[in-house]
Amino acid sequence: MMNKGQQTQEKIISATLDLIERQGFHSTGLQQIIKASGAPKGSLYFHFPNGKDEIVADALKQGSDLILAMIEQAFTRASDAQQAVGTLFDGLIQRLTDSEFEKGCPVATTALEAREDHPIVAAACRDAYTCWTQALINGLVRTGLSATQAQQEATLMLSLLEGALMLSKVQYSTAPLAQAREATLARLPIS
Repeated sequence: MMNKGQQTQEKIISATLDLIERQGFHSTGLQQIIKASGAPKGSLYFHFPNGKDEIVADALKQGSDLILAMIEQAFTRASDAQQAVGTLFDGLIQRLTDSEFEKGCPVATTALEAREDHPIVAAACRDAYTCWTQALINGLVRTGLSATQAQQEATLMLSLLEGALMLSKVQYSTAPLAQAREATLARLPIS
């Protein structure tokens, strides 16, 4: 059970993740985070003495963990690579439509905005993509792909997925994700 301070910190992180995913890094201000989290202003600086970048980095970690769990669950429950990847795409399509096309990838929007002038944020973005790529590689290897093939497929899959999520958000349509899903599945061996 979390104490009150941990609960406040969690509210701030969750509110920040929601805001940056919906509107981006630069459009999210500390006042919005305070309002959305319901946390007192002083607690923001108490829990996150390094300010917005620290809050965003922690929020990105939370978002990364969410997608990581989706990847791992898809591969744990599947009998083969096609089933796992199909389940992953379906989950991301559902997440996007449930949010009325506001939530695609919890990291992508910030990754495009926060470059090296925000080093801890940029590092959190890199860490997320590295983590997801490795989880995809691990899952694909468990389903029978060689390590080399799994590396190639994971990188291509993540690239297709990220691009399709962005196009789907912009077009308010799941068609790009559905097409990316089918293209990815066509590349994977059938068990």
